[in-house]
Amino acid sequence: MDEPKRDKNLGKKRITLRAVFLTAAVALAVLITQIRGFHASNYNIALDAGGKLVVHFLDVGQADCILIQSDDKNMLIDAGNNDDSEMIVHYLQDCGITYLDYVIGTHAHEDHIGSMDTIISYFNIGTLFLPEQIYETNSYRNVLDAAEIYDVNIVHPQFKDIYELGEARFVFINQDAEEEYEDINDSSLGIRISNGGHSFLMCGDINKEMEEEVINSNIYLQSDVLKLNHHGSSGSNCKDFLEAVNPKYAVVFCGKNNEFGHPHKSVVNRLKKLDISLFRTDEYGTIIFTSDGRILTYTLHRVKKAA
Repeated sequence: MDEPKRDKNLGKKRITLRAVFLTAAVALAVLITQIRGFHASNYNIALDAGGKLVVHFLDVGQADCILIQSDDKNMLIDAGNNDDSEMIVHYLQDCGITYLDYVIGTHAHEDHIGSMDTIISYFNIGTLFLPEQIYETNSYRNVLDAAEIYDVNIVHPQFKDIYELGEARFVFINQDAEEEYEDINDSSLGIRISNGGHSFLMCGDINKEMEEEVINSNIYLQSDVLKLNHHGSSGSNCKDFLEAVNPKYAVVFCGKNNEFGHPHKSVVNRLKKLDISLFRTDEYGTIIFTSDGRILTYTLHRVKKAA
């Protein structure tokens, strides 16, 4: 019987096949590393940011309104109550603003989006960020109607979505965007913004349970300035969250002698124990932080709004 003929190219084929598998494995490893690196960059997004960053915490009483400027770009986070519209419009105009690159309505409560429909009617807006969770109130419906009338692009951001504001960078830290929260406060959009040298964390009105979810997500939270959650409520600003953020300064939006007792004494005491300096809008008025990437300064600019 003749000996079976050997394929002289078989060895080469095996070597080639191994090379293909090896190349594919290396490519997969590189892809995984890149993906992991992308997520890691979310935690340390400050590293590639830069430029001057100015953050205005407007005194709108028992409500929220934050103006952020980087280079010639502008972002507004929340817009106070319904009766704050004139003050907010004048403040933005005094800052020379005609265009808002981004507007964020953290959640649908009136003390956060009350004047947002007026803002939409007065200023050109690039993108309006809103949570996916709807809320059937007149204030919320007015915002949606104004966005439709003025053809404003509405985006529902996802966890770890990254955007640029001039040379600054900000990342959304809100958790499951599609979840229907029993407490509308927990649907709040939160961001961490940085110019490389300094960073600010603002999370709307989230409660302790959502703070724990944010911590457990392992997203990078450390920031120089923290806007206290839910106006300094005792149901928010837990010790673990404050330690994770580890801010030097905290800012709280609250009206003078407000009926809720904000900020709560337990939160104020917690801040003192952690050596975090507190700025209250009911005592200091509008608070403006400025960073050039090396030095962080603050000024007090009282634009008084009656509580």
